[in-house]
Amino acid sequence: MTVADLVLHGARLLTLAPLKDERPRVGPAAGDVGAVMDGFVAVRDGAIVATGHGSVHGAIERVEGAIDVDVQGRVVMPGFVDPHTHLCYAGERWEEFATRKSGADYLAVLAAGGGIHATVRATRDASDDQLFALLMRRIADAAELGTTTIEVKSGYGLDPGEELRQLRLLARAKADAPIDVAVTYLAAHALPAPYTDDRKSFIREATKAVATVANESLAEAVDAFVEKGVFDVDDVRPLFAAAKKAGLAVTMHADQLNDVGASAFAARTHARSADHVAHASADGIRALARAEVPVVLLPGSAFFVGYPPPEARRFIAARVPVALASDHNPGTSPLEGMPTAIALGVTLCGLTPHEAIVAATINAAHALGRGGRVGALLAGRRADIVVLDTDDERELAYRMGAPLIAEVYSSGRRIA
Repeated sequence: MTVADLVLHGARLLTLAPLKDERPRVGPAAGDVGAVMDGFVAVRDGAIVATGHGSVHGAIERVEGAIDVDVQGRVVMPGFVDPHTHLCYAGERWEEFATRKSGADYLAVLAAGGGIHATVRATRDASDDQLFALLMRRIADAAELGTTTIEVKSGYGLDPGEELRQLRLLARAKADAPIDVAVTYLAAHALPAPYTDDRKSFIREATKAVATVANESLAEAVDAFVEKGVFDVDDVRPLFAAAKKAGLAVTMHADQLNDVGASAFAARTHARSADHVAHASADGIRALARAEVPVVLLPGSAFFVGYPPPEARRFIAARVPVALASDHNPGTSPLEGMPTAIALGVTLCGLTPHEAIVAATINAAHALGRGGRVGALLAGRRADIVVLDTDDERELAYRMGAPLIAEVYSSGRRIA
């Protein structure tokens, strides 16, 4: 007898269940959301115990005090997975935003000491308590908008000591947050002033910190911004080699503003994901497809900075797994929530609404190495569930900004 403490029924259920095996969805399957009409999902102790169709849920035994909800035809789907954010920061960059909208180039702003460097200064000046409070508030905001798994990077310390400080605050947040937090050590985000003429020394110091990150279990992945005028492929090789030797995954900001060969490098290093990829070459895309490395499209950044967005059809046609993320950060993507990322993924990147939902759930879970745990509604998975205030999930893309998140459950517990 199946026993449940939470049953949602009468739903348009999007299971996102694997079609054959635990791999991200590519090609024609990239838009298959696994829809079940008059569906239900049953949960016990934070895990899904059954899903199905029709009145079968009536045979499930409810524990005393179980929550039993007829959602009356509304969409029930997996919680969103946001695989790329920079939530650990202080300060805002309104002035830079206005300057760039007046025609300033982002890389020129960065070279003049703005951009990332402005946030680094504000973040260093914030106390641990202040930074932790900001971080927890942003995680809570994401959860209210349906995110139940979120990646958060360090990266606004630059100096390894400051980076470790941020990672330890992120470890506290991971323990306290109502949703799952995946922590990434963004070791090479920008070159700090003391190392302007000595890039190798900076990478060497950032690489030394990898051992501490691994020994203290402060992060599960190491990231770098591989871009013209920032760090090139050769710069980050030793960093990624050290990460892999320490048992950490690698991921990278790849080919965001220029084609610098980062996508192909991500494929060669079997990165967990290659993110941005707006300027990935045809060769890079083919390499990603062969290596089955997911790309994480970040339309918010393209929208706010104003560069051409990544063309999703190039990756779909090549059978590269496509994920979406908010890229929430104070300078180039102050985007709130995955519903907006879904809408921009459709309007800017050319995904269909269903492809964008796949990209924001099961494929995003794979981009975080969680493809077998979250991102789909089926027995054995963590009960991360969103109820939409609509009977058609395509409204997420069609009505950008509409308040469509009715209920959010993380590990079977309602959090919004």
